[in-house]
Amino acid sequence: MWIHLNGRLVSDREAVVSVFDRGFLYGDGVFESLRAVGGGSFRLDRHLRRLERSARGIGLDLPVPLSVLEAAVVEVLGANRLRDARLRVTVTRGAGRPGEYVEASGPATVVISASAFAGLEPALHRDGVAAAVPARRQIPPEALDPQIKSISRLGSVLARREARDRGAFEAILLDGLGNLTEGTVSNVFLVEGGTLRTPEAPSGGLPGITREAVIEIARALSIPVAEEALASSRLPAADEAFLTNTSWEVLPVVRVDGRPIGGGVPGPVARRLLAGYRDLLARECATAAAASGAREAP
Repeated sequence: MWIHLNGRLVSDREAVVSVFDRGFLYGDGVFESLRAVGGGSFRLDRHLRRLERSARGIGLDLPVPLSVLEAAVVEVLGANRLRDARLRVTVTRGAGRPGEYVEASGPATVVISASAFAGLEPALHRDGVAAAVPARRQIPPEALDPQIKSISRLGSVLARREARDRGAFEAILLDGLGNLTEGTVSNVFLVEGGTLRTPEAPSGGLPGITREAVIEIARALSIPVAEEALASSRLPAADEAFLTNTSWEVLPVVRVDGRPIGGGVPGPVARRLLAGYRDLLARECATAAAASGAREAP
């Protein structure tokens, strides 16, 4: 496997960073995960702009222009001969002096990796999954801006472990007022009376690229959309619920804390949006693949 590390392609065995890297020591960095289908990346420009905003939010200037990162993503896909892939772009503040808590001597560390995308087991989309509302709450915006996609994920890891121990696939986090925010790696949607509802971003969590696409598709299908505060009591009472992210696409939730949602089976809105999302993914990635091929042509 080939990794893009600090501007050059190296094998995974050579892809090493300093033990003093602040990403390793403190989770001091940001990242993006995205999909590629047929050799083209889905909304790469939006992912990289969000990466830049996240970096700015932690006081970090990206060490290279977005155009260079975009070319590196294309390069790492080609080097690994991947057509359908999951990519991750990670940027940390770089190495710091031992014991230095605030500053980094740098330069920033940039890692771009790609792996073959297999997706979820089809049964999970067909039958839906269970979710749990953990005791652990979402980090408040006053502590960490939800728009920053930070590599520091310990709170999410612990919430997801709690959900797993309770037999659930994902944990859905609440804020300090008891409102729904997001999953540990996903955005949350409810369907009530034909209206699609989701916590308002960014107060309700990271404004996901997949979330944004699903809202676009819903509006194109004339499904009303509302972004608003959602009390946790509305989750088990909803007609439908589902999660979105890069890898899960549109994933129905049919139980929460052991209670069925709707009829306890995936609903029609989630099915329509999943089909619409996969169609959009294929079309936009085909366009991106054609564009990147044109740029690479001699």
